Amino acid sequence: MLETACETMNWEYGEAWIAIDDKVLQISSTWQTQTRLSRDRKLDWESFHACSQKFVLHAAEGLPGRVWASQTPEWMVDVSAESESYFLRHQIAKAFGAKAGLGLPVIIEQLQVVLVFFRSEAHSRDQQCIDLTEAAVAQIQAQLLH
Repeated sequence: MLETACETMNWEYGEAWIAIDDKVLQISSTWQTQTRLSRDRKLDWESFHACSQKFVLHAAEGLPGRVWASQTPEWMVDVSAESESYFLRHQIAKAFGAKAGLGLPVIIEQLQVVLVFFRSEAHSRDQQCIDLTEAAVAQIQAQLLH
């Protein structure tokens, strides 16, 4: 699911956060593009992932937690420019070059998931990108349910 959504919409890195006992979110899986990125950029995403694995988020905490609580997509222009209280991984984003971000809620039967995507360039809110990423995820979700 992450790979297809990332490749379709040119996201460099994607995460799936899974709700555990309806109380917290933890990273379940990640994906990063293997094309069109320099070796250093790939290493930055690997480092971003390694640091992010330590996080366990409650509802309304960080981008995944806010999306989980609201069940609505959220676009972030530049996560590295946000306060640490708003984007909990601010320091990690700043260190490893994460910028534009998108969080999407997904429910697959009883499993609650938040997909989060990042690029290494800041980007103003792009409703078309949000819609197309949601459509790609919905198509994959439908295939999983049938």
